[in-house]
Amino acid sequence: MRKIEIDDTIRGYAQDYASKVKVKCPNVVEDLEKLRNYVAAHNPGIDKTAVTDYIDLLISDYPAVLTLEPKDWNAYIQKYDVVLQREPTMLTRKVVYGVSGTGKVHEAPLYERIIFCLRYEDARLILGEIQQQMGLKTCVYCNVIPTISNDEQVYYQMDHYQPQSKYPFLGTCFYNLQPSCGICNGHKGKKDSDFGLYVNADQHKVLSPFRFVPKVSCGIGPYPTCSEILFKGSGKRVTKESKDHEKMFHIDSLYAGRINEVSKLYENAFKTNDSLVQAMAASYGFENTKANAIAYLSNQLSLNEADIHKEPLTKLRQDTIKQMKEGGVI
Repeated sequence: MRKIEIDDTIRGYAQDYASKVKVKCPNVVEDLEKLRNYVAAHNPGIDKTAVTDYIDLLISDYPAVLTLEPKDWNAYIQKYDVVLQREPTMLTRKVVYGVSGTGKVHEAPLYERIIFCLRYEDARLILGEIQQQMGLKTCVYCNVIPTISNDEQVYYQMDHYQPQSKYPFLGTCFYNLQPSCGICNGHKGKKDSDFGLYVNADQHKVLSPFRFVPKVSCGIGPYPTCSEILFKGSGKRVTKESKDHEKMFHIDSLYAGRINEVSKLYENAFKTNDSLVQAMAASYGFENTKANAIAYLSNQLSLNEADIHKEPLTKLRQDTIKQMKEGGVI
């Protein structure tokens, strides 16, 4: 729910990923060459030169595509699209890619075999560990579901921001693989989304394009309660980006059951007096503010926007505390 601006630290993670992929998957180019030759020789209904030229492009671009940054994607997409204009359905078309010892013919869409040759399954295991080190521990689309990786296992899905069926050359690109829960990845499918996790500074993208705006009122009890959580743009207004994001990932439905999170924060705000804030600040070593005290009471919540993806529901909690500050509650 918050984008990451690519800097030298992020590039360091990307280079670490690429180095490990090259060690773990040393035969990518060789496998792509075998695929190119077999498909061209055994699929008479397809433009052989288009298949050859497309895979040759990828061979020449590998391993540079492992760390290809978003600002450079359009140039590469245009380059590959020149080949696809000759055979527009080539990537999604089923091709014969092998025959078993018993004579069974193996077929699959060409893009799937390219992804296989790139060793995506091995690459995602490498990237899972690195994404944990980066603090990417929740689904980047909803911030509700945790994304966990340990013991060389990845217990979440990785969404190809640029769909692999359209752009298989980005199939194992560090910047194209976004940690996602199964729900959000299922909603997105092969559709395009405006929320690319990584951005370059010269793209001039807003890093925090969304804002939760809880509807809170005084009810029967002693503390304000939340009745609804609205999902809007960063200026607390519905924007095209927030509307499209909600429509694709069903954010309103995901957060309909989270109103108690907001109510609890408001209850803590009303219960926390200046003496308690001062005592907590002295004991736990944070700055003497009510916002920090409430954040600490909420599972030691970080108020740094850059930490949104470290814990589930951090975005909602941060925005709720921000709303309380703006409304004079704290």
